Amino acid sequence: MIFQPVISKIMENFRPDAIVLQSGADSLSGDRLGCFNLSVKGHGFAAEYLKKFNVPILFLGGGGYTLRNVARCWAYETSIICGQEIADEIPANEYSSYFGPHNKIHMPVSNMENRNSKDYLKTTT
Repeated sequence: MIFQPVISKIMENFRPDAIVLQSGADSLSGDRLGCFNLSVKGHGFAAEYLKKFNVPILFLGGGGYTLRNVARCWAYETSIICGQEIADEIPANEYSSYFGPHNKIHMPVSNMENRNSKDYLKTTT
């Protein structure tokens, strides 16, 4: 993953007093407009990693064009931000059919081309 080494260098060189993370869910696997293939857990890793720097963080949602996956992603990221584990199973509610047939937070990633790696970037630049 490119995120960790890039953010590590940014934090080391710039030493920000605060961070604003705009967490666009269009990078999730299966997004109708995004071309990346991140899992909900992989997406949440950004929030978890940034918390380790112990600076104030403003977390913002944004992006994402497959709404049921946006809801999954932000629920999971909110749990990370708050330090609360949540169950993978989405409890029965009036919107259960919307999240079916699996009713889970963590969905399998698709088999689309992985554009998240250093190797992919080398082939496109």
